[in-house]
Amino acid sequence: MSRFRIRKIDPSPASGPSELKNLPEMRDIEKVLVQAFSEDTFAAVVTGHDPQIPSTMNERLGAFFMSNVIAGLMGGEVYVAEALDTPEIIGCAVWFGPGRAMFDSEDQQEHALKPFMAALGSELEAWWIDYFLPAYDAFVDSVLGEGTKLGSWHLQLLGVDPAYHRQGVARLLLETVIKRAPPIPLVVETPAEIDIEIYTKLGFHLMPKGKDIQSAKSTYIGATGDVTALWVLIMD
Repeated sequence: MSRFRIRKIDPSPASGPSELKNLPEMRDIEKVLVQAFSEDTFAAVVTGHDPQIPSTMNERLGAFFMSNVIAGLMGGEVYVAEALDTPEIIGCAVWFGPGRAMFDSEDQQEHALKPFMAALGSELEAWWIDYFLPAYDAFVDSVLGEGTKLGSWHLQLLGVDPAYHRQGVARLLLETVIKRAPPIPLVVETPAEIDIEIYTKLGFHLMPKGKDIQSAKSTYIGATGDVTALWVLIMD
């Protein structure tokens, strides 16, 4: 029997978009995601702190994750992992189903994207809008084919408390959707080379087909000059 349970966050129909940030789970979700990505280069680059010095993290990191989660609550699905012997949330996954994407609606842009952009500052906001998002979208379309990601289940975000790594928590969060997705493909991007093996063991394969890990990656230069990588995988 698993020591963990997976729970879908289903806001009350009476909860308006502006109230999502105040859901009782949100503080614990933000905490676990910040812990999970405290030493992650990609998270550091996109939020503008030094990836070599975790102490330089700031409120932008929490704002980044909350934008993902709130968008997921509005247009996708959000799941949390909990240990049976503790009331704390130890992991979180954000998925978008076929035909939906993060920030694809006016309400997501108003309540998820705008607060994050406001936390960035003008220089980092310009980096996101003028450089990163266009380059990221172009790369994904180039390796999957235009429209493939939108027609698939897309794993937007997955984070697990480091104290619970290698205990099957991430697998449980993934299998919640993997088991019911077929015949619809599933797509994930990862900035961590170590995670490629985890996804391939679950049935994902690296894109584009025929490329090795090094030739399949895309790299991005952050506003501070730091570099991060990204890989795309699909289960079809």
